Amino acid sequence: MGHGLLEKFFQPRSLALIGATRSPGFGYGIPLFWKKNGWLEKACLVNPKGGQLHGQEVYRSISALPDGIDLAVVIVPAAGVRRVLIELGRKGIQAVIIESAGFAETGAEGKQTQEELKEIARDYGIRLLGPNCVGVVNTDNQFATIEIMDHSMEPGPVSIIAQSGVFGNILLDHLPEVGLKISKVATLGNKMDLDEADFLEYFVEDPQTRVIVIYEEGVKDGRRFLEALRQACRKKPVVILKSGRTPFGQQATLSHTASLSGEDRIYDAAFLQAGALRASNLSEMIELARVLSLQPPMKGKKVGILTTSGSLGAMTADALYHDGLELAAWNQTTIQKICEAAPDWVNVRNPLDIGPSGIFPTALQAVFSDLNPDGFILIPVIPYAAIEVWLRLGLNAKALLGNWPDLSEKTRGRPVVAVLLGCQEWMKQVRELCGEAIATVNTPEAAAKALSSLYRINQLL
Repeated sequence: MGHGLLEKFFQPRSLALIGATRSPGFGYGIPLFWKKNGWLEKACLVNPKGGQLHGQEVYRSISALPDGIDLAVVIVPAAGVRRVLIELGRKGIQAVIIESAGFAETGAEGKQTQEELKEIARDYGIRLLGPNCVGVVNTDNQFATIEIMDHSMEPGPVSIIAQSGVFGNILLDHLPEVGLKISKVATLGNKMDLDEADFLEYFVEDPQTRVIVIYEEGVKDGRRFLEALRQACRKKPVVILKSGRTPFGQQATLSHTASLSGEDRIYDAAFLQAGALRASNLSEMIELARVLSLQPPMKGKKVGILTTSGSLGAMTADALYHDGLELAAWNQTTIQKICEAAPDWVNVRNPLDIGPSGIFPTALQAVFSDLNPDGFILIPVIPYAAIEVWLRLGLNAKALLGNWPDLSEKTRGRPVVAVLLGCQEWMKQVRELCGEAIATVNTPEAAAKALSSLYRINQLL
């Protein structure tokens, strides 16, 4: 579909809400959200009872709406959607979001109703998102077709395609809590018309989108989706979380969004062939997206590890091997700098375990200056008993570990991932120390997977 028509979904010049109401619910909350974010003045509200809502006139019918509306959002009960869609078509509105549920996901009768809606949309030239979704979000212009928390609307580099509306909504609530900011979101629902391929094609050309994340239950047009995915992966990283991997999950997706999940091995092969990164679970999806949004591609396989725990260093080395990466050899200058600063018990090798030596800033500067590694993993774990003493003395993570953002300039565009483990106060300080210069994950395995993904991306871009 044309790029311009999808612009109407994310940057409408005017819009209408069909189903506005003075009772608690979406019909009340969405226009209130629009008012707070400067969109209500561009919106027309429709309810047969008319009157006023949030200081705005409510139209009694779709036919009474002014001409030239870009986008209509429909939240009336399922039984009334057919009539509404016909009236929207007669009004010449080409972009429609149906948030109402009660269609193909409910069984044979709902599926038949959905097919009828599809024919009506085709007859009137309407492009339709949904049904059974919560529409779209665009943090760049503060537009959304669902109520969103204020801190979730802070613009960022990650765009999401989520088949589930509520899941997409919950992600928006959760992601800012883990340091991930969003650019745009499209929730697809039953995919009566617009699907993943359409939004992949749109997001890959969107200048605000650096990373694309997809939550997938089942594909409608496999050939077209695979081609769109292949093209997208050659321009931007794409992370996919695919549910329905088991018979139980397949049954759940069918009742949720009427999706046929299909044979999971086929999806695995298709994603690999296209160049997408498949996350095995929700936590991995979030961590991959966070790392990919902050770090550059990795040009080679060699990784340098700096740790305060020999055990975690060994676990990380195992994880790197499992993901097809290698341990870098330190150059002689690095070895000399560490030996000059470290106690005799520090064994200067990779992983570099400096234990409680207190030389983390010196060691970090040395390894970042080493040109042998293609990427780095930092593991600054410290027992709470020691941290408590340092905090009482007025010391913080920056004093103990060095100025990471400044030191990271010595990496010369190579990716850095930090593994955060330990008490909440310490992890909070280290996370703040990382800022946007260094990505954080929660396990050695996640760090290895992230760098492996950055290496794969470098092979594609």
